[in-house]
Amino acid sequence: MDNPSTLKSSFLPYLPFLVLISFVSFLNILARVIFSPLTPYICEEMQLCHADTGNLFLVLSLGFALTLFSSQYLSAKTSHRFTILFSVLATGLGLIYVASTETFMQFRVALFLLGVSAGFFIPSAVALIRQRIPSHHLGKAFGIFGTAQSFAFILGPLFTQFFIQFYDWKMILNGFGLFFAVLSVLLFFAFSKNEEKSVPITVSFVREVFSWPSFWIVMILLCIINGLNIGIYNMAPDYFERHNLLAASEVNYLIIVARTISIFTAVAGGMIADRLGLKKSLVIVLVICGSVTAFMGLSNPMLALSLFCIQSPIAAALMPIIHYGAAVIAPPEKNASIVSLMAPFAFTFGAGIVPQILGFFGDYNLYAEGFISFGIVSLLSGGLVSLNAIYKHVHFSQMKSLESK
Repeated sequence: MDNPSTLKSSFLPYLPFLVLISFVSFLNILARVIFSPLTPYICEEMQLCHADTGNLFLVLSLGFALTLFSSQYLSAKTSHRFTILFSVLATGLGLIYVASTETFMQFRVALFLLGVSAGFFIPSAVALIRQRIPSHHLGKAFGIFGTAQSFAFILGPLFTQFFIQFYDWKMILNGFGLFFAVLSVLLFFAFSKNEEKSVPITVSFVREVFSWPSFWIVMILLCIINGLNIGIYNMAPDYFERHNLLAASEVNYLIIVARTISIFTAVAGGMIADRLGLKKSLVIVLVICGSVTAFMGLSNPMLALSLFCIQSPIAAALMPIIHYGAAVIAPPEKNASIVSLMAPFAFTFGAGIVPQILGFFGDYNLYAEGFISFGIVSLLSGGLVSLNAIYKHVHFSQMKSLESK
């Protein structure tokens, strides 16, 4: 358990580290979500259908998921710091490679490799936060960490809207890739030289973790929440722009509005988790977000635009809550390994399979039904996790994790 001096510690001394790790997280997410506002221009040049568009995000998420699992082997041999810096550099080179492709097949291969490069970051970042931040500050810490996603979702469309006036989408990716590569060198000096490492995954550890009901509960929730957050975001430009509801530039501005609010709701989500606890915060926010997502499909297209501006901030509030949940079901030294096992499934589903399914729905002019279906799934998951018979497994793992500190 935390000792008394730790319980009385202020949150302020941890802010510099959290700002730095959140900035790197922003870069990591930006490299992946920049393709959403670029989608209309890429699809026009390559003549892609809705399903092809969704497939791009599936390919990217598959590559991302692959190294989410394998990254812990690198961080165990080197350190979390080295793994993060390597990811930033490799992601920059990956963006440059994507920009150099000429055919749709080459483009998909390059996206897969970009996902591979970006996937090294998340397990080491979550592990460092878990190791360096006291448990009573974890909700707020993941709230600040969660703002990185909102900033990426805001600045991605803004950057696209500004640079597309002067350059094509390939030149934009080249510019970002070069920036990332140079920045990785600067971050080498900015990061403290602590050499925390992860505990390597063994067969016995995997067998043990897979026997925890709490692991599967949190992982399924992470899958759904990633879908609400990233999956809906990835396909919104395709839905609104290709159905002649808004021009591509107007869709970008809509996303900017929604994600500006998300900066504050991400922090609020972390504070809610600290105040209400994991169970109550998860159930309340998940039920609200699922309801709004379903109503996006039940409403007329113009009202769906307004509901999207509400849905995105609520989905952003869920991310620090579920990150907090994933962090507290295992001791700090095992956190990177837990995330490496859990995140590949979650990101593949939320950022890949959900856009792919929505793309198939879109090809048959059933986008609205796709939103309704996913909203209902989210509502049901919120109802199920509220049951003591299910949540007791998460609570047990949480208490056991605290006892091992």
